[in-house]
Amino acid sequence: MPENPAPSCIPTTSGQVRPPYIAHGVDDELVVHVYEYTLTQGPATISQAADVLRLPPDDVKQAMGLLRDLRLLQYSEAYDCFQAMSPDAAQNELVIPLQQAVNDKRRELASIHERLNTLSDIFSTLRRSHQNTDKVVSLLDPQQAWLHMTDVLHNSSSEVLAMQSFDRRPSESFLPTELPMPLSGMPIRLVCAHSARASTITRARLRRMTDLGAQVRTSNHIFDNLVLVGDDVAFLPHQASDEDIPSVIAVYEPMIIALLHRLYEYVWQSGTDFATDAVSYGETLTDLKAGILNLLARGLKDDVVARRVGVCSRTLRRHISTIMDELGAANRFQAGVAAARAGLIES
Repeated sequence: MPENPAPSCIPTTSGQVRPPYIAHGVDDELVVHVYEYTLTQGPATISQAADVLRLPPDDVKQAMGLLRDLRLLQYSEAYDCFQAMSPDAAQNELVIPLQQAVNDKRRELASIHERLNTLSDIFSTLRRSHQNTDKVVSLLDPQQAWLHMTDVLHNSSSEVLAMQSFDRRPSESFLPTELPMPLSGMPIRLVCAHSARASTITRARLRRMTDLGAQVRTSNHIFDNLVLVGDDVAFLPHQASDEDIPSVIAVYEPMIIALLHRLYEYVWQSGTDFATDAVSYGETLTDLKAGILNLLARGLKDDVVARRVGVCSRTLRRHISTIMDELGAANRFQAGVAAARAGLIES
């Protein structure tokens, strides 16, 4: 039986060379002594080298195993001994095939880059052409929309305007607070409902946005989830009556984008800056209550009002109860009259 396992550097089924396993932790000086002995004394066994060098057989065996992996020793089964080999021969057997494999991979990588660059040019050309002909493009599902939005964001330096309602509608599958923002200092503004201040999860999202350099405000006048990338494109959630899953549409019509910009600026100006260390509504609570009063005065049902302000029905009822107590009203009608007299309801 051989005293050392077969070398681990063998051709793979694909013809490529797999590099040998090179043992670590073997003393370099010991390896040099074993190699010098085998080179000067001719073919030798492990026990012979151990006796002459006065070294433990296990240490010599380990050193010879490393030298064999490096192709500096060759094992002869016929004579059960090791023969020293030239480093040049070892290099021809080990290094040259690996260098050839590296060169092959480099050529393969260059070919992939060339193909991708060609397809990227085609994609950009077709995308520009597509945008010029189709002013409203359905992106079908949020994942597809996210891929498209990522491409748009990474190829734009314009300001990004984002709005999120947190109203628990299907459009929640399209989350502007999770924008795939490139870390390039792109200016971004985000506005969302005052109720975002009372949610731990939402505050964490907003804190992430501010860490990326975004300006964040909250307002009573959020109308939908929205992402505006400069004057180029607007992303909006959409759910048709025959669709089970909400889709996302990309709008390229300049007039619609301009209108959305004006609406966004109105909401932004009505907002209050968000502080990352805030843990409650703070100074926006009064504004939130005023918003609830105005929605109730328009005759909207509780579930609709709750969605508009971004709270659950139970939280809405608690806010309404607090408002009635503050106005000294026994019912909603009396609360409405008292709020109107106090000028709390917009005309």
